[in-house]
Amino acid sequence: MKKIRMLLPTGAVIGMLVVGTAFPAMAAADSDTAKFVRGTTINAVDVSKQTAQQAKGYLEGYFNEHYEIKIQDADGNLEVLKGTDVGYHLNVTGSVDDILKEQNDTGRKTGPGSDQSYTVTVEATLDDGKLAAALANLHCVTAATPTSNAYISAYEEGKPFTIVPEVQGNELDMDKMKAAVKSALLSQKKQIRLADEDCYKKITVKSDDANLVQLCTTLNAYKDIQITYVFGSSRETLDGLELAKWVTGTNGTEIQVDRDKAVAYVKSLADKYDTYGNHKYKTTSGRDVVVYGKYGWKINQTAETDALVEAVKACQTTEREPIYESRGATHDGYDFGQTYIEVDLATQHLYFYKDGKVIIDSPFVSGNVSKNYTTPPGLFELYYKQKDRVLKGEDYAAPVKYWMPFNGGIGLHDADWRSKFGGTIYQTNGSHGCINLPPKVAAQVYENAYKGIPIICCN
Repeated sequence: MKKIRMLLPTGAVIGMLVVGTAFPAMAAADSDTAKFVRGTTINAVDVSKQTAQQAKGYLEGYFNEHYEIKIQDADGNLEVLKGTDVGYHLNVTGSVDDILKEQNDTGRKTGPGSDQSYTVTVEATLDDGKLAAALANLHCVTAATPTSNAYISAYEEGKPFTIVPEVQGNELDMDKMKAAVKSALLSQKKQIRLADEDCYKKITVKSDDANLVQLCTTLNAYKDIQITYVFGSSRETLDGLELAKWVTGTNGTEIQVDRDKAVAYVKSLADKYDTYGNHKYKTTSGRDVVVYGKYGWKINQTAETDALVEAVKACQTTEREPIYESRGATHDGYDFGQTYIEVDLATQHLYFYKDGKVIIDSPFVSGNVSKNYTTPPGLFELYYKQKDRVLKGEDYAAPVKYWMPFNGGIGLHDADWRSKFGGTIYQTNGSHGCINLPPKVAAQVYENAYKGIPIICCN
């Protein structure tokens, strides 16, 4: 009797062998306590069948190379921001081993009813500059419609100020957006909704805002006001039409004024009316001279600009005098007024003017030219006056009855030791710089002079 042998195809034999060994292998894999079970996620990243060390490396590699976040705008549009575009870097600082141990301790359960999602502590960083640049290039930013508050129109000649209505666009507040996206990135979120994070600019002033309406009414009232500067008998007036050009609108609570226009206007006043420094003067003898002195009108341009801006904001008709750094006696005629002493060094003659009329006329002797004691020219003021003073120098002591200093140690005084005055005496036999007067004349000058009276020494 023959033995019958059943021949199986080679493929069938191999197939049986594979099937026979598959079940034990699967069981071994699931029971491998050195690896995470299937379905395990850490920080939302699948780490199935990885060791703790592998999972840590995989997490860091994933976030450093492949992490991205979806940014959804208010209209539902999505844009993707890649971690590599913002210099994103992540380190796992918590213990992945502890997670594996917890999984092993709880029986390594798998399947639909088993939650194997875990969280590990990480430390993430990014480049703020790169983040700002990346956000600025997003379509939701570049294509946004600006949001604007209601505001008052700028000045247009012949037209009234009007309220321009507010516009609610979809413009993003870049500071808020950057903060929200940065927080989401550092938290490894996969998506962020900008509307939920309050990233859009909002209207804060509407066209029916009471303050805005009042300001618009005030601006339109400028055509009826004037600001007038007074310079003695002269006037400089800013009318409403000009002032309206200075008003640029409001900041929501007060009128805004173009300060540059105020600066330019105050400078024009200073250029026209300041007299401080060089003074033109016609001597009694008829010569036109220029004398320098720390005297006269000088507008404090910074302070006056501030004051003018506030005056414009007040929107009221007013007259004002500028704020001065230095003041003269009058704006009409000579700024030192009509009461002063002229000391003509060229003619060696003194004239005392009181209310525009000469009340004293006398020759004098000034500083000795040959000894370099020449009396300097200039516009000065009398410091004070004193009786019975001894004038002392290195080589002299001269008692005088009437002493009236006006330029350092130089002053007017009597000189009873002289018998002659005027002429060319000063060239070789002059004083040490003072103005020597005949005693009777010195007494008259002393009687009429007062502290602060202008004294003009001219060549």
